[in-house]
Formats: sequence, structure tokens, C-alpha cells
Amino acid sequence: MDLTARDVMTREIFTVGPELTLIDLERDLDSQRVTGAPVVEHGKLVGIVSRSDIDRRLHRERSRSAGMAAFYLALDPGEERAASPDPIESALEGLRSLRVRDIMTTEVISVTPDAGVREVAQVMDERRIHRVLVLDNGQLQGLISTLDLVRVLARHGA
Repeated sequence: MDLTARDVMTREIFTVGPELTLIDLERDLDSQRVTGAPVVEHGKLVGIVSRSDIDRRLHRERSRSAGMAAFYLALDPGEERAASPDPIESALEGLRSLRVRDIMTTEVISVTPDAGVREVAQVMDERRIHRVLVLDNGQLQGLISTLDLVRVLARHGA
């Protein structure tokens, strides 16, 4: 018997709302011991968010802040460096106001409950993602992570 998404998916799914701050998101991901979560608003799936999204945004904020600091120094090269904005602090300040909706991915990659495990693995490999949602008629049924696929491989072989 071939295993399907239904057989290996995690059914109890930790979800977050789009208005959650990134600081609270990071705290919640840590407490749940996960690296990402579906984003649900009023019972409807609206996206997915991961630590990678946070990292990308932090990198963008840090780069933008460093660019601003360089700009201010170029305007007045005699100005002491301490007077220019600190790129790290500026990046963190920018992140404090961000919400999940600001960084989440709205293009949700999903499979049906009847998709074979090999198909699930191929989707994750081709899309370079670490989790895929299991949807049935648009309703969130489960989630499959790379760890779930490792468990299947360990228990059932290749």
C-alpha cells in the first residue's frame, strides 16, 4: 500500500493570525518548536509564514538601514560616526512595527490528502520549501514537514 499525504500529515496544526507582531511570532514559533505556520484569519487560510520570511525581512531592513547610514555620512563626512543611525538598531526598530501580514507568503503550496508521499516530496523539492499544507476543497486538513518525510523514510524505507 502506498502512503498518502493523509497518512503522514500532522493534523493538529499550530496557526497564527496576520496581525501578530513578528516578536510574538518568533516567541510562538519557539514555544511550539516549529519553524513556520499557516496564517489563518476568520477561519480562512490566507498565507504561510516561516522563520525564513523573518530572516529575509531582517536582512532587507538591515541593508536599508546601512544604506541610510552611508547616505547621512556622505552628506556630512565630517560628522562623527556615532551621530549616524545605527543600522542594526534601525533594522530592529523597523521590525518592531511589522506584523505577520507584512512578511507572510500568500502563495500557499498545497497538496490534496490523497497525494502520494513521493509527490509530496517532489513538490517540496521542486519548490524548495520545508512544509506543504494539505488542503481538501480549500479547507486546511494538515501539514507535512520535511521532518515528517524523514520519519516516513525511517519507518518504511525508500
